[in-house]
Amino acid sequence: MSATTTAPRTGLADMRLVDVAPSAVPPLALYQSPWTIALAIAFAFRGAGTYVIDDIDNAGVARGKEEQQDFRTIRKEVLSKKGWTNCRPLAAFCPDGLLFANLSRADYLALDRRMPLAVLAKHVSTTVERLIRDTSREHGMWSLTGPDRAITAVPMRTAMTGLRDTITKHEEAVLRTLARPQDHEPALRRLRHLMPEPRPEENLLDYFQQCLRRGLELVGSDAPVLSAARDLIPPDGGRLLPRFLQGDPETIDVYNAAAAIQGSRPIGTDHPLPYYTVGLSDGARADLTHAIRRSPDQVIAPKILALEGIAGMALPRTTAHRSTILAREHAYRGLASGSSQVFFDTDWLESLGSCGTRVHVDGIFQPLVGGRQTMPLGDLVIELLRHEESGEEDHREDPRRLWTLWALHETLADLRTWQYPVLAYAVAGDKWLERLSLRSYAEYRPLSPTRPTSSGNGGSGRPQP
Repeated sequence: MSATTTAPRTGLADMRLVDVAPSAVPPLALYQSPWTIALAIAFAFRGAGTYVIDDIDNAGVARGKEEQQDFRTIRKEVLSKKGWTNCRPLAAFCPDGLLFANLSRADYLALDRRMPLAVLAKHVSTTVERLIRDTSREHGMWSLTGPDRAITAVPMRTAMTGLRDTITKHEEAVLRTLARPQDHEPALRRLRHLMPEPRPEENLLDYFQQCLRRGLELVGSDAPVLSAARDLIPPDGGRLLPRFLQGDPETIDVYNAAAAIQGSRPIGTDHPLPYYTVGLSDGARADLTHAIRRSPDQVIAPKILALEGIAGMALPRTTAHRSTILAREHAYRGLASGSSQVFFDTDWLESLGSCGTRVHVDGIFQPLVGGRQTMPLGDLVIELLRHEESGEEDHREDPRRLWTLWALHETLADLRTWQYPVLAYAVAGDKWLERLSLRSYAEYRPLSPTRPTSSGNGGSGRPQP
């Protein structure tokens, strides 16, 4: 990654990504899930940094069913080429297998630009809507969904059934991946180390903390795993809240400019403050519209653009140019909030290249490997990466070839973001984990020094374990 990479078309053209040392900016992993990006950070950084379960948010919901009282796993579906989906995966989600096609987060609009979806739909005698929904469901993933309650207050009696089903989906993905029965037992043992049987006396936060600690143990780390609601967020909302409550024009302008970058609504007479209350015992969340009396049973949590004092939030390098990420950069700097982001990239796909474990090839990718149904995992990785590099070829006259290469591109993009380290570790084992390394680490810096656009001394930095 070049240190001169600049932010694109978002009002942050004066920013660039600059390489930094992990020792200078230790990563902070702040995620709902103990099994995806937070675990990938633990593996890549060998447990260095700070680890926090984002228990202020929910663990994933089915859209239109936010009031359901228990947890379950559902198949994620894309409902339109604009990206509307039937659920919001957050804490636990699982594709059908390692290196199996996953179109549940695919960019169908990008495919439409290459070849109209109407042409592709006609090619297989269906409609555009059905093509999108059916293919995202057939080549997709399972997601844990439940009530719209903060993770910090979910009892295990509510989460138990859904968690057990989630573990089962991961076990099935591992077995679906592996081609030889003799590889099943050791892979499932590794998986169950990271996804142990939940106990009735726990709550969901306790369980997620336990799972991430188990991952940290694999790299020799005893780093604590904190709670955002109980250890990270000031209960009274922090130093910025009074400025929002008072309607400070400079603060509001900075926030609204950041909201415009990511396409969200500005603060106004018909829009609440960028804070909400979170009940520590019932998990209820409600928008904050005015000053309230502090209660020991709740915290006032900032929405992401108003987050303060959280330095070094680590995100995959693939997200660095997203509008939501650039909006945060604008807000954090303009509000002098003390929060910041860093972006990491690992060689986790390439590090699988020497793995000889024999795996099944997903049917959609078999034409790319000469029709082979099974092959060593390392060879499959090498073949798929080779086809990805040649994927810019024009295949307008061959819709099936275009579809396959697009599906490969979307699958690898999803893998590079979410990484699914639970599946990778279960299938490839300790030798893969030993080979895994950090490839790049960067943060945004201004092209020239500028003064903050809002008064304040910043936040208090990362929490102390």
